[in-house]
Amino acid sequence: MAVSGADLLYYHQFQIAVLALAGELFADAGVDSQADPQAAWLERLSGLLPAVESLELHPISTFDHERGRVFHIEARVPGSPEPARLEAPTVFQYQELQAILAHQTGCLYRDRAVESIADAGERQRVWMNVLGSSLDRPDEDEAMTAAWPWRPQPAP
Repeated sequence: MAVSGADLLYYHQFQIAVLALAGELFADAGVDSQADPQAAWLERLSGLLPAVESLELHPISTFDHERGRVFHIEARVPGSPEPARLEAPTVFQYQELQAILAHQTGCLYRDRAVESIADAGERQRVWMNVLGSSLDRPDEDEAMTAAWPWRPQPAP
């Protein structure tokens, strides 16, 4: 039985996928007995999937005849022969990036500092900081000019 990354990583979705694809009800008593079954499921998966030890994200552009130049993000995962290819909006959502990486590489990316934050707004702020340290700038021939007003400025 093959499932998508999201169907694997989200416990409830995994249960639905198993029922839909195998006709059987899947329940994990160790996961179901926890206060946070989703966190417990990720712990279970951590023992089954290779871990992504480091994450390097690099923007790659392509030309779309309707939208012009569009960036995708390549996630270079050590040990994976090919980089995962992510749509740019996907990297903004921690769990979506996690699911796509699992689907394309068979590896599990976890940032426990991000996962430990209960408040959604604060978790997103922390995730954006992680992205800031993991995402390369585009190559100079593709980057916005220095005059672009929203380009990050070096600290004074």
